[in-house]
Amino acid sequence: MKPLFYLISAFLFISFSSSATQSISVLAKHPIWLKLGHYKNQPATISYITNSFFIADNGRTDPAAELKATIHAFNNQPSMPCRYPARYQWLKEQGLTFSMPAAECPKLKQWREQQAIHSVSLIFASGYMSNPASLYGHLLLKLNRSTESKNKLLDYSINYGAHVPDNENGLVYIIKGLFGGYKAGFSDQLFYRHQHNYGEIELRDLWEYTLNLNERDVVFIANHLWEILGTEFDYYFADENCAFHLAQIIELVIGDQLTSEGAPWVIPATIFSRLNTATYQGQSAVKKITFTPSRDTVFTKHVQFLSEKELSFAKQIFAESPVLKNESFLALPVHSQKAIIGALFELVQVKQIQKQTPVKISELKNALIKARLKLPMGENKVKFQFTQQPPHQGQKPSNSSVSAVHTAEQTQYTLGFRLSYFDTLASDIARIPFSNLEMLDTELMFTDGETYINKVHLLDLESFNPNQLSWANESKWSWKINVGFDRQPALCRTCKRSFVMGGAGQAWQFSNNTLAYSLINGYLGDLAKNSHFYYSSGEVGIITGTDSGIKLRASYEKSFLNAKNSAQTKLELAVPISQDIDIRLAVTHANSVMWQLKLNYYWQ
Repeated sequence: MKPLFYLISAFLFISFSSSATQSISVLAKHPIWLKLGHYKNQPATISYITNSFFIADNGRTDPAAELKATIHAFNNQPSMPCRYPARYQWLKEQGLTFSMPAAECPKLKQWREQQAIHSVSLIFASGYMSNPASLYGHLLLKLNRSTESKNKLLDYSINYGAHVPDNENGLVYIIKGLFGGYKAGFSDQLFYRHQHNYGEIELRDLWEYTLNLNERDVVFIANHLWEILGTEFDYYFADENCAFHLAQIIELVIGDQLTSEGAPWVIPATIFSRLNTATYQGQSAVKKITFTPSRDTVFTKHVQFLSEKELSFAKQIFAESPVLKNESFLALPVHSQKAIIGALFELVQVKQIQKQTPVKISELKNALIKARLKLPMGENKVKFQFTQQPPHQGQKPSNSSVSAVHTAEQTQYTLGFRLSYFDTLASDIARIPFSNLEMLDTELMFTDGETYINKVHLLDLESFNPNQLSWANESKWSWKINVGFDRQPALCRTCKRSFVMGGAGQAWQFSNNTLAYSLINGYLGDLAKNSHFYYSSGEVGIITGTDSGIKLRASYEKSFLNAKNSAQTKLELAVPISQDIDIRLAVTHANSVMWQLKLNYYWQ
């Protein structure tokens, strides 16, 4: 009997060991396990996180080894579930049991109680042209407290960003950010810090997408955030950025609907476009969308709601605060006085944010406070309705185009590709109005059986930053930068240039859709055979549009210190057909006239 007993025992042990090994092998390839380790499969299995996050020595490159080490740790070290609560939660849900009970985890428990998480949101902050890291906008994750709490500023937010030294040179930042010169990581802060920084200081609008998740998945996301807070990632500005890594956190519970592994670039607006169409348990993954205006947007709305008479008084008071005591002002209805004072309060806040705090602004603020205290309590009866559209309704960032180009000498055809993101004639939805942010804008030209490169613009930035209110003593700078190569058929058949250029000037906004600008530009490069290596130009122009999205840009540029002293007039018209398609007509006059009709398709 004993030999038979030993034989059966050995068979059962071998079977169990084989089953356990097979189970570990299957679990190690499970999409959730790979996401918990932030593994990527291209070009080889390796995690985005640095080595210190993993238990196994080779855990960063071997998901199976990390799984075995995790199970061993949970069986032998009661404190390890406190370090990896999401792993522990998921493995128990897969049916695994452990020989030792988990410890109490006081730090994790305290963090959870501080959060009191009820739901999760993704937040989009609009672009910020003064910071290379924020040109495309920024993405945050917010952990929302119970619905009983109405103050969302006390919610916790999760940010992902590069660890950049203070006062880092902008050019150094761009180079190191593109090529992996920084480490990065997740951090948690009360949301009011981010809202203050983005909305009050950088004057950026925010859109919050509250997710439609059940309690289990909210806890699972929170547990995983606990695991990765303080860990280090390699940072790449174009693809392994805030949008990519925060989207991957959400993919723990909604699947691979937001990111495309191996994509050469990831843009925050693209994540929200995909999130809007994503599903969760048969329903939309998005429960609701909430807009939070920046201080500048609030001020603009205040001014728009002033009547002509009220606006006239606002101008007078800004020029001379004693007007607040004039009988003509005091004779206005109370709601008008409140509206005027409210608008000027917002203007004072914007001036102080922009560090424009001369004695006059301080005196005006004190006078406004005294005037407001004399009025009855209660808010102005006007309740503003903000109509800004969310980022998922904007044009997609990448572009493919086809066009016909006609000059007096010939007709040519082009095929174009632009990596990102928008130009001055594109939709302004969730973007900086009157701005241009294009990277890797390329074009091939076909003519007489030949194919050649017509344009390669590596970087093309314009920020007109218009002065909206002349009476408010605004003095903002407009600027532009362009680096690349292109041909100039309106100048001559063989004219082409390789160049670096920059420009500065000012712009003035006359309505929501119209501005005029004036710039002085400087070029380093070559233009035809007899030109100088450096030259400059003066440029004036106007950009206008309709509420339906049709836009027009007209410009005149006169070159100096150039052999040809050329002048160029250009007219561009953009007509949107849908969210993803528009038609452009451009007419350029220099030494000859060039017409271009272009069809643009936008995608992500």
